[in-house]
Amino acid sequence: MNLFIVFMHFVFTLPLFFITEYFNKKDISIIQKILIPVIYIIIVAGLFSEIKSNIYLIVVFEVILHSFYTNNIVNKNILLNKKEYYINSIVSIVLSIFIYDYFISKVDDILPVASEFRGLLWFLVIIFLYDLLKNNLVKVKSKNQNSSLDHQNEYVVMMYAKMKNKYYKLIKSKEKLINRLTYAIMIYENYRIPFIYRKINNMKNRFIKGNKKYGIMQIESEYEIDDEKSIRLTMNMLDKDYSKMDKKLSDEKTIINLLKKKYGDEESINYVLSIYNRLLEFDNK
Repeated sequence: MNLFIVFMHFVFTLPLFFITEYFNKKDISIIQKILIPVIYIIIVAGLFSEIKSNIYLIVVFEVILHSFYTNNIVNKNILLNKKEYYINSIVSIVLSIFIYDYFISKVDDILPVASEFRGLLWFLVIIFLYDLLKNNLVKVKSKNQNSSLDHQNEYVVMMYAKMKNKYYKLIKSKEKLINRLTYAIMIYENYRIPFIYRKINNMKNRFIKGNKKYGIMQIESEYEIDDEKSIRLTMNMLDKDYSKMDKKLSDEKTIINLLKKKYGDEESINYVLSIYNRLLEFDNK
């Protein structure tokens, strides 16, 4: 390995430093924080194969640079949990060395054009980047989206008509409140996680064990379920919970109590309730 390659490793350390600095300030999982440097060197090695020799050094340089920056340039207290940071950094370095030894150094071309293993690896890279960006972009957009959803009467009414035309055979509870609430949940969930996102999530979930969310109603399940089954499960749950409730409660209080089981945050409950009220207003015209 010559000095030019070492120099290029350091050059490519700088973008990684800014990337990790940005995402360290975001609410992402520990696994994502650990994998960001690993994914980064895979991409760099794929695009610039001439500098892939010992490319894991980029991760090592980034950890050193980040430590120097934290301890000498900015306030030392900015790193609230140094133990967690250094553990994550060590794991990232070990993973980078492992990926380099058992994959990057073994092939001439990392780009996903030849072997099945490389295709799978790049598929996981794409899914990881999608998940990372989606989580952060959705958080940035969520305030504007949620705050404006109850004002987008045109969208709500349009989706109501579309969903009724498509799923009216499924949504036939004896209680009109349950039918309307099912549509309200459907409209809200479809707005938060559109069809294309659900399809990508389904592909990603095949590599993850345990319960995940599926269908237009975002039902937790160990196995993949389609939109129609998610609607049936939601309606069964709502009917069952409704049958146990005090019928003297107002409709609004009843709806709030029904939604508490599905949503843990008051904000989501209020938005679904606002959609329900808009549907009620539309039906009564």
